Amino acid sequence: MAEKHLTHPHGGMPGEDELRLVFWELTARCNLRCQHCRAEAQAEFASGELTTPEIIRVAQDIRASFDPIVVLTGGEPLARPDFFEIASACSGLFSRVAMATNGTLVDDAIAQRIAAAGIKRVSISLDGATPQTHDAFRGQPGCFAAALRGIEALQRVGMSLQVNATVTQHNLHELPALLEFVKARGVEAFHMFMLVPVGCGAEISDDKRLTPQQFEETLRWLAARTLELRDQIQIKATCAPQYYRILRELGRSSGAAVPGAAGGAAHGMHSFTRGCLAGSGVCFVSRTGDVQPCGYLPVVVGNVRQTPLGQIWRESGVFAALRDPRQLKGKCGACGYRKLCQGCRARAFAVTGDFLDEEPDCPYVPEP
Repeated sequence: MAEKHLTHPHGGMPGEDELRLVFWELTARCNLRCQHCRAEAQAEFASGELTTPEIIRVAQDIRASFDPIVVLTGGEPLARPDFFEIASACSGLFSRVAMATNGTLVDDAIAQRIAAAGIKRVSISLDGATPQTHDAFRGQPGCFAAALRGIEALQRVGMSLQVNATVTQHNLHELPALLEFVKARGVEAFHMFMLVPVGCGAEISDDKRLTPQQFEETLRWLAARTLELRDQIQIKATCAPQYYRILRELGRSSGAAVPGAAGGAAHGMHSFTRGCLAGSGVCFVSRTGDVQPCGYLPVVVGNVRQTPLGQIWRESGVFAALRDPRQLKGKCGACGYRKLCQGCRARAFAVTGDFLDEEPDCPYVPEP
């Protein structure tokens, strides 16, 4: 009997390897100088950035194969004078378009333009529960207050909001207060980002990064809050695939229902699926068109100026390797949670140069 190849209605393959999420770096320009910045942001225009017509053409190419959530990011995407033209074009093509901003450039007029452009959710980073902590990490006095003004302006136009927090030693002690701070302001989602040492983040000294044990303890705290507050705020960990193992462990020990335990929604701003999705559910398009498995894994697999993203997605050998948990090495390869978690492939690459190597910040020892 001939093998059948079922296709997505728009050309993509269904199932686990369908493209669900595209992080699209529109620019390296930014008005802040954050310690952990993946994009190594700069003040002026960076040569080689995709032009407005190129971006719209690439968006059309993507939509010919898939309908992923598209997250417009940077740098600071609002630093591009054509941002609203790009956002409107993408919103006309894709079902869900979001943006990631530091929030400091958002006032009532900008918030209204964001909503009018069809953006479905905005994420803003707060890297501390106090101005002192956030401003020190973000490199500019007053940016905490400015980010809060941006949040309030977006709430006035009814925008769905997500707060992101990158965790290091500088703000670890403030996480409970930060979660309460965000929840009290009626923000829909809180995403905790575990630092990956790339870009400016590679320059953060080891004594400011969490130890593997702190990493595990912090994720256990977050997983407990996820189950406890599931009806009040959407909580996730990012760049921390172990979180999904920990959620399952807590669910089994407590009897609590775990979000996504039956597979979760394949799409949606708050779908629970599994750990590292780099190259298997997620990809990153850089400001110059380079395609990577994720923004933190700097392995270029093609460029959308020369090749449609759908073709890169289907044909990349790197993506094929990332979709096969049997190729994982070290304790990740021996772990019973390898399909659920897979370990952070970007963190493995940053430490060893091999994206299939074991996750260096995970203290879990697989059962023999």
